[in-house]
Amino acid sequence: MLERLEVRNLAVIESAEIEPSPGLNVLTGETGAGKSLLVDALSLLLGARAETAMIRPGAEAATVVAWFDGRPYGRRIGKRSTPRIDGEVVTLDELAQAVGEHMALHAQHAAQSLTRPQVHRRRLDALLPGGVLSEYRAAYGHYRTLLEEAGRLKEAARERAQRLDLLRFQIAELSEAALSVEEEAELKAERQRLTHLETLRLRLGSALEYLTGEVDALGAVGRAAAELAAAARYDEALAPLAEELAQSEEVLGALAREIEDRLLGLEAEPGRLEAIESRLALYERLKRKYGDTVEDVLAYLENAKKTLEALEEAEVRLEATETELKRAQARLEAAAAALTRARQEAKARLEAEVGRELTELGMPEARLVVQLLPLDAPGPFGREQVHFALKANPELPPAPLEKAASGGELSRTMLALLLVTGLEAETVVFDEVDAGIGGEAARAVAERLARLARRHQVIVVTHLPQIAALARTHFRVTKKEGKAVVEKLEGEARVRELARMLSGDYSQEALRHAAQLLAEAESSSVGEA
Repeated sequence: MLERLEVRNLAVIESAEIEPSPGLNVLTGETGAGKSLLVDALSLLLGARAETAMIRPGAEAATVVAWFDGRPYGRRIGKRSTPRIDGEVVTLDELAQAVGEHMALHAQHAAQSLTRPQVHRRRLDALLPGGVLSEYRAAYGHYRTLLEEAGRLKEAARERAQRLDLLRFQIAELSEAALSVEEEAELKAERQRLTHLETLRLRLGSALEYLTGEVDALGAVGRAAAELAAAARYDEALAPLAEELAQSEEVLGALAREIEDRLLGLEAEPGRLEAIESRLALYERLKRKYGDTVEDVLAYLENAKKTLEALEEAEVRLEATETELKRAQARLEAAAAALTRARQEAKARLEAEVGRELTELGMPEARLVVQLLPLDAPGPFGREQVHFALKANPELPPAPLEKAASGGELSRTMLALLLVTGLEAETVVFDEVDAGIGGEAARAVAERLARLARRHQVIVVTHLPQIAALARTHFRVTKKEGKAVVEKLEGEARVRELARMLSGDYSQEALRHAAQLLAEAESSSVGEA
């Protein structure tokens, strides 16, 4: 709800502040006093075009600040237009969107939301049965998600095919090679052995000769052990030494036999060294391609297998997505058809009920025409665009609202729509809603504004005393010394303003009539929120 509006240096307004109440609020005053400037100020917050000519002569800039639910929304008009929300600079679109969530404005020279197709759709859809639109939106969202996913998968298909071929080749190459850390170490050790075969024979032969040949180290140890054993018969302390020496003889014997076996086994298999060199060359070649070590190469192989699996799953996912996409499209078409049928029913109801309201609001020959214009494909809100047209009289064809309706007629048409369909915003502002009407039509407009004010905050610029008398809060705009002045009227001051609106003077008869209007309004309480 609009809690406060401050306007500085806008045209003839030097400084003005109003604090509208819940329910019905009216702005009255002589023609040219500047009433509609307050509406223009609000339109600036809704993104209306700002011109430097709007700035009061002698001032550097004009400012407009409105408080909705405790938050200030402002705009400075000068060399630079600076929109702000809570003191922070924002874009004009962000300001307009934020204010638009709180307030709807309907005026001849302001942002006429009724002329926008998205407003037409929302007004019609307000009459739809529960669930039909949300079901369509869910079906559309699911369809679009699958469509985008299928598009991404198809776009990546060629690259994926190339990667699949490469990965399959690499995995086959590495799997066939069957590398292992242990084998590489064994091959290197065997190559070392075969490369130095003659040296090994020489060294092993010499070692065996020292143990069992002419030197006969093994025999010498045995003889030494026997001598110690004989001496131990006379000195028991020598027995352990004799035993240890005897054990050494056994160990040396085992070593001599193993050296002999190794020496006999040094025969080289023909071509074995070449085979080892070839196998190790394979190791080196694969390490140059896939990693510095065998561990790196094996890790690459595992990652390649996982990547291959993921890419193959992507192919399967594409097939599944395309299948699901067909089902989602069928569901979307069914939801679109249901939405279209519901809109056709809502269209008939809206045209009939708004037509009755327009008759009561002084437009007896006018008829709202709701057009459902088919789209080539389902969009975010269905298979059709909703467009409102006005048939001013039976002999004229329907025309767009902005062309068929004057400012006052447009405002009254919006009033009729809001009465029938409700309103999302908490605050609604009307200017010229009473243009060109009087008598019973004026009373009907007043009563409907008051009815709307039971559910919303309504602000009206009006010339009609029938409307002003029903207001909960009454503001008057006057011009003094070339400046517009806004004041809140209460008590006798309000009676005098109604008298002026009734007859243009403050005669006793006019004052009595004004007091009577107020008394009737207070007794009906139609202006209360």
